[in-house]
Amino acid sequence: MSDHEIEGKTEGSDVSAEAVGALVWLLNTNGLDRRRDRTVNRLRALGDSDQFAALPEDLRERVREIVAASER
Repeated sequence: MSDHEIEGKTEGSDVSAEAVGALVWLLNTNGLDRRRDRTVNRLRALGDSDQFAALPEDLRERVREIVAASER
């Protein structure tokens, strides 16, 4: 996954539930040790976007948990 993919694409691009799920999975497995902050920032930005409401509720809840944990 490139830095461009993690940080986000152009404004207005759609993010699929599968892509968000993959980011959450990677964070849970420590697969993104060096890029963890960028990934969390991407999830935070997604949480503030209109696209967030289109994600399944369980995935939205997990994104909220990840973002909240990073703010501690």
